Amino acid sequence: MQDATQIAETSPQLFETLSGREREILILIVAGQNNTEIANTLHISRNTVKVHVRSILNKLGVEGRLQAAVAALRLGLL
Repeated sequence: MQDATQIAETSPQLFETLSGREREILILIVAGQNNTEIANTLHISRNTVKVHVRSILNKLGVEGRLQAAVAALRLGLL
């Protein structure tokens, strides 16, 4: 896995691989919401949020929510 700095330096196109829902969830992650809060905000189940978060992490090639948030901010995505 890459760290957030490596992601930001090499792949601004990675954000384009995220679905619309994944982008919404990433924005909420950056805003500091946890899975339950995201589920309530988007009116979806917590398990659905977990699936999307895992997909975001895989697509960005990071290990955790914090790295995903940092990568998004460094890429100027949000």
